[in-house]
Amino acid sequence: MRNKAISVFILFFLGACGPYKHAVQPPAGSEGEFILSSADFRDNNLMPRAFACDGINISPALKWNGVPSGVKSFILTMRSPDSASGDFLHWAVVDIPAAVRGVERNAKFPPNSRELKNDFTTSGYSGPCPPSGSSYRYVFTLYAVDAVRFNDSPAPLDDFLKGHTLAKAVLTGIYKKR
Repeated sequence: MRNKAISVFILFFLGACGPYKHAVQPPAGSEGEFILSSADFRDNNLMPRAFACDGINISPALKWNGVPSGVKSFILTMRSPDSASGDFLHWAVVDIPAAVRGVERNAKFPPNSRELKNDFTTSGYSGPCPPSGSSYRYVFTLYAVDAVRFNDSPAPLDDFLKGHTLAKAVLTGIYKKR
């Protein structure tokens, strides 16, 4: 019985040390795994009131890791797929330099970056604002793009992203208005 257990262990060990059958996964946040995160809330968890319309309505701190090669700039959006009108745009920032790896709360972006008009028809961040008692998702998406600048014309942002996205990282917050 003891010899059989040792044989099983040796076969397991040799199998584990044998040739790779699967690609080795890089550590979280290293190149190859593009990750967007926040120190203010965890993915698929509740967002604090400070970031919502019934709070002080400031943007959360965001950081990103595992940036793929070839990135020339980033585009950041925040959308609510649960809105009555569908995919409601709360925030869009374009032309974020490739060297940037995050923003603090109440984000201030480098001078060449631009905050586009959102679906509230204002520029800048407009936080979660679901109807009272409703719980909505707010999806932050960071696009790594192969272009230095987004030109507003002729293609709208979504069309531009279809043709220039190298990778995207997503962070989802949930907010329930009281």
